[in-house]
Amino acid sequence: MRVIVDGYNLIRNSPHLSRIDREDLEAGRRELLRRLSEYRRRKGHQVLVVFDAAEAPYPSRRQERIGGVSVTFSRRGETADEVIKGLASAGREGVVVITSDRDLAAFAERQGSSAISVEEFERRIMSFPDSPGKEQEEPDYSPKKKKGTARRLPKASRRRQVRLSHL
Repeated sequence: MRVIVDGYNLIRNSPHLSRIDREDLEAGRRELLRRLSEYRRRKGHQVLVVFDAAEAPYPSRRQERIGGVSVTFSRRGETADEVIKGLASAGREGVVVITSDRDLAAFAERQGSSAISVEEFERRIMSFPDSPGKEQEEPDYSPKKKKGTARRLPKASRRRQVRLSHL
């Protein structure tokens, strides 16, 4: 699975990361990349973070790899949303866009990718213990009493749920 993250959108919508970002922009980016690197290591997904650098002095996109996470800075005059739209429009199965930008999320869904909000994704990556010694809470597997007739979701919704369950 390929996970595309709207970098500054995630930082600015996260209570913890936004606090770090307000003190030092670079420190906020480093903390985000540290968390995503840990997420990539545990889950094995390909993670790409896109940062907006529309007002940057360099004329072309800048790309680097940090802790196994691909990082892309948009070129001068180009927004991160435009870069993400280009990546999401590839229409490949298994692409998940992480953003709270409704327009960007709707675009990704129309292109056949999945999109989840920054808040939901952060809950998922924050659920990992920081150290290997920490134990996670055991999920409750108590059987649920079924009510009413079964209703099957549309095929596109079922595919989306499967993709998101792998996050």
